[in-house]
Amino acid sequence: MTMQSLNDFLQQAGFNYVVYDMGRRIVRLTPQQFNQFDNATTAYPTPLQQHAWLGIIGWQKDDKTQHFIWFLKLPLDELGKINPLTRDELLNYLIEQLGQQLLTSKKTTTADIEPTALPHGFIPGEESMAMFHAKAAQQLGQPPSRFYDHAREYLSGKQGYDQWAFVGMQGLADVVARQNQQDNQELLQQALPFLPLQPFGQLCRFLEHETISPQLAKIIINRADTEADADNFRDSVVASLRAIAGCTDQNLRQAFIHKVLAEEYARDIEVLAAISGRCWEDLKNDELCRLYLNTLAINTSGQSGFTHLLMDLLMIPGMREPVMQGLRHSERTTELAQAMGQFFSKLGA
Repeated sequence: MTMQSLNDFLQQAGFNYVVYDMGRRIVRLTPQQFNQFDNATTAYPTPLQQHAWLGIIGWQKDDKTQHFIWFLKLPLDELGKINPLTRDELLNYLIEQLGQQLLTSKKTTTADIEPTALPHGFIPGEESMAMFHAKAAQQLGQPPSRFYDHAREYLSGKQGYDQWAFVGMQGLADVVARQNQQDNQELLQQALPFLPLQPFGQLCRFLEHETISPQLAKIIINRADTEADADNFRDSVVASLRAIAGCTDQNLRQAFIHKVLAEEYARDIEVLAAISGRCWEDLKNDELCRLYLNTLAINTSGQSGFTHLLMDLLMIPGMREPVMQGLRHSERTTELAQAMGQFFSKLGA
């Protein structure tokens, strides 16, 4: 029995499985993306803090009721690939725990494996867990949580939008994950302009993990444009940037990012982190990348903020070339040139 990857193990154990990125956005990886990463042939597509954050749902091929969920935080090498020693450590643990079952039975169960005992296992935050569970329920053909109907009732406005404290987080995640079912899309479009900031931000943090329509994105952008409370303006903009990350209209999203970067508040490190952390692919646009880097050089967290976000961008596959072109652009500011100098001097130290 030869096992050189997690895919080998899961297939030989008789499991079907799907893998989600749990780092930047909770989105499903294609089998090709995962297998190439698993075999250390390509870099992880969306690294975060030099790790691959994975959520794996597996089930017996003939019974989805017998399933498991693992969360793995796997360190990456300097090329962004999986460290074979890390993968082998995990494989050895799984084989040790389940190897006898593989040899003696037709069905393998992971019931005896405590997810948090897995090497490199982690527990997602409350919001990430809620969104993952909403997606997992659909993947496994399960109904939404018991909080779903109440969340739909709240979004209808019948109880008053100020009654958000009584709405279960899992219910809102279920509505977002099932936005194309029932009238959930319409409920979201109706409610988002009028919600208090906290439930608005909550929904935006769930929407960032989904593909959303241009119509819904326009409603979110319009709210950010017309936010009256100056004290909450930054939070509204950050939430909106995150929410439209999966908008199907790239031009609409890029126009909003361009508008944000032209404003004084764009220097706020949270605004800049929302752009590069969720909408990084839009920075392949030459003008947006130049504006972003010039603004990053004068961010509110100084050189440490510049270094952290720049390093994060450079680690994403496909982003090094556009970012380096932006750094070398003839129209870069004096502040950007100085921040670059400090960044590269520390790398060479």
